[in-house]
Amino acid sequence: MLQRLTGLIVRVSGSAPLFGLVTVLFVGSLALLMRIGAAFPAVAGGAQVFDLQNGLTADQVLAQLPGYTDAARALYLQFTAIDYLFPFAASLFLAATAAFCLRRTFPGAYAVALARNLLPLLMVAALFDWAENVAALTAIQSWPDTTPAMATAVVVAKRLKLAFTVAGQAVVGVLVVATVGRALLRRFRD
Repeated sequence: MLQRLTGLIVRVSGSAPLFGLVTVLFVGSLALLMRIGAAFPAVAGGAQVFDLQNGLTADQVLAQLPGYTDAARALYLQFTAIDYLFPFAASLFLAATAAFCLRRTFPGAYAVALARNLLPLLMVAALFDWAENVAALTAIQSWPDTTPAMATAVVVAKRLKLAFTVAGQAVVGVLVVATVGRALLRRFRD
């Protein structure tokens, strides 16, 4: 499985059309999520979609659920359907960007990353995003029988998603800066 995922990352990183497709899926799904997120408070007692509340607590999950109307539940289902594509596309975009930068700037590190299937680590945030989706839907669909444990599961998955997202973005940011910096240095030397 990791080898296949590594192979996908390498293919996307080496193909402008594939990278463009992943970018369109990433940006397009994000735009749809933001559109739904903007419409959601009007049908959910003023509450934002759980996924868009980075400081969310378990108590807030339980406090917001009574405001969810049938329209809010339906809108959340639409949000979640898109939120299975978005994290995969976003993390594939990051991993492919990292692969491109490593290949061009740090070929030794790139060889190690390929040999050890390390590139998929940049996609771990997607797993926690999907877990957050499952936990949130479970909490929403269980209302009024939602338990504190269900609410806590939403928050734990969210925090792990955020931690891995920030870490992945930081790694890719450093690689992009290093790659651009080396390219500029070469250009000035020539």
